[in-house]
Amino acid sequence: MARITLKNIRKSYDQKSVLNNINMIIEEGKFTVLLGPSGSGKTTLLHGIAGLVSFDHGDIFFYDKLMNHVSIDKRNAVLVDQNLLLFPHMNVKDNIAFGLKMRRVNKNEIQQKVEELVRLLELNGHENKYPNELSGGQMQRVAIARALAIGVEVLLLDEPFSKLDIVLRKNMQEFVRNLQQTLKITILMVTHDQEEALSIADKVALLINGEIKQYDTPHRIYEKPGSKEVADFFGVRNYMQGNIVNGKLRTEIGIFDTTLPNHEEITFMFRPEEIILVPNHSEGIKGVVVKRVYSGDKIVYTIKVQKLSLVVSSFTHKDYQIDDEVNIKLMFDQAVYFK
Repeated sequence: MARITLKNIRKSYDQKSVLNNINMIIEEGKFTVLLGPSGSGKTTLLHGIAGLVSFDHGDIFFYDKLMNHVSIDKRNAVLVDQNLLLFPHMNVKDNIAFGLKMRRVNKNEIQQKVEELVRLLELNGHENKYPNELSGGQMQRVAIARALAIGVEVLLLDEPFSKLDIVLRKNMQEFVRNLQQTLKITILMVTHDQEEALSIADKVALLINGEIKQYDTPHRIYEKPGSKEVADFFGVRNYMQGNIVNGKLRTEIGIFDTTLPNHEEITFMFRPEEIILVPNHSEGIKGVVVKRVYSGDKIVYTIKVQKLSLVVSSFTHKDYQIDDEVNIKLMFDQAVYFK
């Protein structure tokens, strides 16, 4: 296991900045995810840690050891990406054992290690199969077993599940998360999938345009985004402008009580699930349904309230139609405020 420290990392290609002053600590024995859209720099950062890319500026430390000029094979960090690159002419056992053989480990120790990893990675019964005889998930597990065989301190995963179907992808996410918790190995994974990052990580670093916009726990980065840019990355959000004077929040759709201090101008955000549809005879803010999208477990409405359009996610069995009048309740205690 290793703690990785990145200090003032910068990288450019053709005079275009890809990574801009990255500073972060990847904690020992934790599952950290680099999340971001395509072109955000997350794979470049991962490859730099692996030693496949040289940064223009900055330092990488494993614990307190400077790794800038340490060769790939001496970093004790192995990259597993979506292409896997298993040896097609080797069966599962030989693929797992390859790194140990290159290090001239004795045969008995190799056999013992391979058997241990076959059990751990749930590959029993597949030891003599070749890559073209395996499913996508099985090939993923072989690639991970091959990395673990040589005793790596850091496992680097680059979009490892992106080529799997949704059911297998969910299974592999759970499998790798359980494996990490069992072994307490340091894992750094790249993904563009918000749901995957939130469900699997101990901490998430959101990269946009080569900068870390927020580095936090999954709960905090989703529930307490540090900026509108971070909030928007995680899906549809509702924003309102207002000002607060003497405990009154004045907005374009009404005046509400608040315990927040006075602010001349404030932006507050509601997620679609934080706006509640209430019975028409109840107290609430009146609006009209202008759009509805049914997605099985919920219905997402767009509701016009005066000049403001609000997106509301409802799990109720009540099915409103376009042009229906509705009442909504805003959950101000759950709103996020941006000054």
